[in-house]
Amino acid sequence: MKCQFCNQRDADKVFYVNYMGVQYQISICQDCLNKVWEQAKASGQEEAFKNYSGWWPGKPEPRKLGYRAFPESAQEELKKERKLKVLQFRLEQAAEQEDYEEAAKLRDDIAVMKKEVCSHEN
Repeated sequence: MKCQFCNQRDADKVFYVNYMGVQYQISICQDCLNKVWEQAKASGQEEAFKNYSGWWPGKPEPRKLGYRAFPESAQEELKKERKLKVLQFRLEQAAEQEDYEEAAKLRDDIAVMKKEVCSHEN
């Protein structure tokens, strides 16, 4: 997955932001994250940035894809949707690396997960 800011490097950080009741996923590389921090700092918005992103230089590593990217208190349906996104990302990676066995396994896992996530709509 490419960084949403530079669209050149692979994103190795992901943030989830709830804006007006809508959940957004922001994928960003470390270089762009540092640039955004510097811009926030230059404009005197360090605290707003910390509150908004939950990250700042010197803080432990931001959340990564597939690693507790969401709070444990999230609703079960939201947790399932998030796990589905991680599986889809891993499927893209496996396909790019031509690991077809892993891709097939992930495809099957996604199909099962989609049935669970979408079951409330029927």
